[in-house]
Amino acid sequence: MKLCRAFCILIFAYTTLYGTSVRTLARVDRIDPVTQIAEIDCREALDLAATYKILNERGERIGDATQLKKIASTRYAFTFQSKRRTLIVGRRIVLEVAADNFSSLSDRPRLPKEARIGYKLRDGVAMQYIPEGLFILGSADTNALHFIPEKYNGRTGNKIDVGSFFIDKHEVTVGQYRRYLEEVRQRIPDTLKDVQADLPLTHVTYREAESYCAWTGKRLPTELEWEKAARGSQIQTVQDETYATANSFPVDEDKASSLCVTSENSNAALPVDRLRDANAYGLVGMCGNAAEWTQSWLLPYRGNTNHDMRFGKRYKVIRGGSFEHPLSLAKSYVRLAGGIPSLATDKRAGFRCARSE
Repeated sequence: MKLCRAFCILIFAYTTLYGTSVRTLARVDRIDPVTQIAEIDCREALDLAATYKILNERGERIGDATQLKKIASTRYAFTFQSKRRTLIVGRRIVLEVAADNFSSLSDRPRLPKEARIGYKLRDGVAMQYIPEGLFILGSADTNALHFIPEKYNGRTGNKIDVGSFFIDKHEVTVGQYRRYLEEVRQRIPDTLKDVQADLPLTHVTYREAESYCAWTGKRLPTELEWEKAARGSQIQTVQDETYATANSFPVDEDKASSLCVTSENSNAALPVDRLRDANAYGLVGMCGNAAEWTQSWLLPYRGNTNHDMRFGKRYKVIRGGSFEHPLSLAKSYVRLAGGIPSLATDKRAGFRCARSE
């Protein structure tokens, strides 16, 4: 709260003194590092013909936003121009544009609160807040998709900083998905018609998962967000964590075999309200029940020089255990490849949704 208050004072002082720019707060929702296209959720409408400077929370210029395209009421996509990769999904940014019509922040027209929010969540599902900060990513298994060096270029490589966000407390259920299909006037598959409503979805494609989250006003989590949420690491202690001490599961190691719904102890998924594997963030189903899609491409982590034919912009990362998989695949850092043969046909996983703060 103190940081936010100080940040607002900074914006007010700047615009009062200089009076030639307008600033708009936004959150980064998606980034494609190859095409350098980013998607953001803004508090106010943007001028599509303008070029915006992108500032971080300290007021430092970190790049420019050009070729803006409106994709929803307050959502925009743009080409991000910067020499360094300085945008992070979930982080707050400031967009600044020259405007002679305004002399101070108070001169800016204010939109109704509902319009500034930009979306209304349609599913009504409980979400848990995940604070920003460091967490331990991946593992030291050099022959696995989740390998990341503990040191990279002489610096710590496996402690990753992720911005704050919200994520669904449990996996999207059959009942939620049926309601979505009814509201968008799509046919309910026969395989879902008589299924218990509080069971998690277990076999949908990436495209179906992506469309559902967009309909709710959310998005799929990135795999870094998913792992941070699953590990349940507390920001105050992560500085002291290592590969040896960080938990492999969202729950205590000695309880994982009994609490996580995997192939060793179940031949079917359980209703989400019967799960007993809640982690430190209050999330359930992160180590079993249904595997989950993320929006991230299956790319090697920084510093991983291993060659794997699955790396590239072809497959999406699937996370979390499943009643169809052994406990060894239910560890928080395990990555699976999804999208074989395509993202529109591979019904390999369920999912949960996330949204930026």
